[in-house]
Amino acid sequence: MAVGMPKAVILVAEDEAVVRNVVKLALTNAGYEVLAAVDGAEALALSREYAGTIHLLLSDICMPNLTGLELAKRVAQERPGIRIVLMTGTSGVVFEELPRALLRKPFRPGHLVEQVAAALAEPREPEVRN
Repeated sequence: MAVGMPKAVILVAEDEAVVRNVVKLALTNAGYEVLAAVDGAEALALSREYAGTIHLLLSDICMPNLTGLELAKRVAQERPGIRIVLMTGTSGVVFEELPRALLRKPFRPGHLVEQVAAALAEPREPEVRN
């Protein structure tokens, strides 16, 4: 990130602690601010509590309490224009609607950072909070 530029804020929802920690470390080292949650329900609560802009949601698809797909729908409704990248370690997952950005596990930290940067580079509508 350029000097003086504000950090992009990324909300990470991942129930596997090892994966969550690797993701958080890779994104923090790349200059992003990371809000990490242990499942979809905690991520939704973090999104609702965080007063600033969240630029991207990075979520595992299969999680307890609230799936990544449901989390993405709710967060997108509450934060229009947020970018979303979903992760899955399950092969053969069938989607009603294919997510714009899907990251297959396992992945290298460098590939993760590239996917996040690409998603953040996409144009979006300004976020309007009620």
